[in-house]
Amino acid sequence: MRQRIQVLIALSDAAEAALVDAALAESGCARAFASDLRSVEQSMNEADVILTDTEFASGAFSDWLSLWPIPAVLVVDPSIEPKQLAENTVDESSAFIVRDPDRAWIRYASILVRKAASVRESLNRQNSNIIRAESSYMNLLRTVPDIIYVLDGDGYFVYLNDAVSQLGWKPEELIGKHFAELVHPDDLPEVCRSLVLQRYEGVKTGAEAAPKLFDERRAGDRMTRGLDVRLRHRDGSEWTKANVDSWGEITSLGVTLPEFQGRGTGTMGLIHDISERREHERRMSKELDARDILLKEIHHRVKNNLQVVSSLLSLESDCVEDERAKAVFVECQTQVQSMSLVHEQIYRGSSLDGVEASGYFARLAEYLVGVHDARARGIHIGVEAGDIVLPIDTAMPLSIITTELVSNSFKHGFPDSRGGIVEISLAKADGSYEFRVRDDGVGFESTKGSGVTPGKHKGIGMDLIEALASQLGGTMERVGSGGAETLIRFPANDGG
Repeated sequence: MRQRIQVLIALSDAAEAALVDAALAESGCARAFASDLRSVEQSMNEADVILTDTEFASGAFSDWLSLWPIPAVLVVDPSIEPKQLAENTVDESSAFIVRDPDRAWIRYASILVRKAASVRESLNRQNSNIIRAESSYMNLLRTVPDIIYVLDGDGYFVYLNDAVSQLGWKPEELIGKHFAELVHPDDLPEVCRSLVLQRYEGVKTGAEAAPKLFDERRAGDRMTRGLDVRLRHRDGSEWTKANVDSWGEITSLGVTLPEFQGRGTGTMGLIHDISERREHERRMSKELDARDILLKEIHHRVKNNLQVVSSLLSLESDCVEDERAKAVFVECQTQVQSMSLVHEQIYRGSSLDGVEASGYFARLAEYLVGVHDARARGIHIGVEAGDIVLPIDTAMPLSIITTELVSNSFKHGFPDSRGGIVEISLAKADGSYEFRVRDDGVGFESTKGSGVTPGKHKGIGMDLIEALASQLGGTMERVGSGGAETLIRFPANDGG
C-alpha cells in the first residue's frame, strides 16, 4: 500500500462530496473526484479505494462494485434491502456505512477507507505468497521425473505434469479424458474403483487387505501403495509397466466441496515407470538361477571327484596285506567320503548358503554305521542338530572332526562285543556353537590302542581334531567319566 491512500470520491451529492473531501484531507488521504462512469474508469489506476453511494450513476456503479479491481466504501440509505446490500459488498475488502440525516457518517468515512485499503493490502500480500508458493510447487512438479496426476471425483484428469511425455502424450491431450483410456483393459477390473468395490461389498478389509485402486479415494493407511498397472503409449504400440501410489479424500457427510467446479473431491497420484527395473529384475533372476545351477554343478563334480579318490583308496587297500596299513587306507577313505557328503548335501539342498547340519550329520552317521558294522555290534548312533545351517568353511573341518571322533568311539569305546550309544549334537547359543560327540563306552582312561593312550589321552587323531578346532577359532574339552565325551566350542561366523 502506498504511504498516502488515494481515494476516488464518486458521490451523487456534490455537497456531501465536498464534506467528505475535507474529512479525508484531515486524515492525510489523497483525493480525486469522479462525476460519471467514464471518469471512474479514467481514475481507476490511481485509486486505492473508491468511496461511492448507491445513487451514483443511477445505481449502475454500485451494482458492479464486486467486479472492480479495488475495494470500495459504499454509502447506503437506511431503507436499503439487506439482500441488495450483501450483493453490492460481496468483496471481502469492501465496507459500507449508513447515511444519516445529520451526515455524521462523514466523520467515520476516513476510518472505513483506511480499513478497506488495509484489508485489500493484506489480501494482496497473502495472494502473492500463495501464487509464489504455487508457482514453486508447480515448477517442482514439472521437473519430477515420475508422472504426477490429479483426477476429479469421476476419474477424469484435471492435471498431469510433463513427465507424461514418457508415454508420448502431452499433458493437455489427456486433460478431461478418463484415466481408463490409459490403463490396459485387462488391468481395469483390478484397479478401477467402480469395478473392484462391487466384489468387496459387505467384506471387512482394513488397511492391510484394502484393494489397490488407480482412482483411490482414501488417505492415510488405506491409501494405495505399490499398485502395478500397464499404461498405454499414445501411439498404442506398446504398454509400460508402471507402479502407482494414489490417495485422496472423500466426503462422508454428504457435503459437496468446491474442488474441480463442484464435481466432488478427486484423487492424486504418482506413477513410476518400472519397466526397466522389472526387466533388470528378470535378467538378475535369470542370472541368479544360472549361477545356482553352475554352483550346484561344481559341488556335484567335486563330490564325484572325491568319490573317485575314495574308490582309488579302496582299490589300493585291497592290494595291501598288512592290517595296520589297510586300516590307514580305510581311515583316509572315510575322511574323503565325509567331505564328499558335504558337497552332496549342498548339491541336493534347496539353498547354496551352506549345509543343513541335521541332514548332513544324519547321512554321515549312516555312512559310518556301515563302515564300522555298528548295527551288527549293537551300537546305535543318534543325531541332534536342529535347523542349523553351516557355512561350507565350517562344515568341512567339522565333518573331519566328526568322522574322527565317531570312528574313535566305534574302535575304542566298545571293546569285547560291547554295545552302546554314540551321540552327535550341535547347538547354537549366544553367538557360539557347541559341538559334542559322546558315547557310553569304557571312556578315555580305559581305551588302548591307536588314537588314545591311557594317561596321555593323546594321539595323531586328537592332534588333528585340535588343529581343526583351532582352525574354527574354537577350543576342545574332553571328559572320560562314564564314557567318552568331546566338546568343541567355536564362534558362529555364519552371519546369524
